[in-house]
Amino acid sequence: MTDLKSYELPELEALAEQIKAEIAKREQEEADQARAAAEAALEAERRALAAAEAARQAAEAEAARKAAELAARVEARAQAKIEAKAQAAAQKEAAAREQAGKKAADKNAQKQAATQGASAQSPIQAPTQATSEAAPPPAAAPGAAPSTPGHIRYMHPSNRALTWDGQGAMPDWIHAWLTTGGTLYALEIAAEKLAPRPIPGSFRTD
Repeated sequence: MTDLKSYELPELEALAEQIKAEIAKREQEEADQARAAAEAALEAERRALAAAEAARQAAEAEAARKAAELAARVEARAQAKIEAKAQAAAQKEAAAREQAGKKAADKNAQKQAATQGASAQSPIQAPTQATSEAAPPPAAAPGAAPSTPGHIRYMHPSNRALTWDGQGAMPDWIHAWLTTGGTLYALEIAAEKLAPRPIPGSFRTD
């Protein structure tokens, strides 16, 4: 039988103190480990929240960018429609003005033709004297022959009754023709093609 060692009281008290210190040390280590684990969990949660916030901000920024692009496209389309309507309105107005100018020119030409026709049918014409200085005749087109009295130099392409020999004041129908964008050269060409030509002397029978 093994004999049990007997300890004195001071030895037992010292052994108890060692055991208490060991237990306190282990408890402190466990507490430190638990605190470190809790801090790691809190750090992971903080990082997860930060990542979620960054993802939310990125999603909001992307949505805002797409909304801005959509608004820009809608505004561009609306502006294009407005410009197209304005251009169409301007073209329509220009066409209406051109048509009104042509109608006014035709009306003046008809009025001038009627006036000249009435003057030609009158049996007696009283001589009239100009009250103001006559406007100078327009410059001749390049290569055109000089005008002679009684020679038809200008003729309206649509109304052969409207003619002018280039002498004296310019008739109203020529003013109307020039106002609508016509040229004197076009009237000269019309006169060359449409005006009656004199009969050569070799073909005369009188």
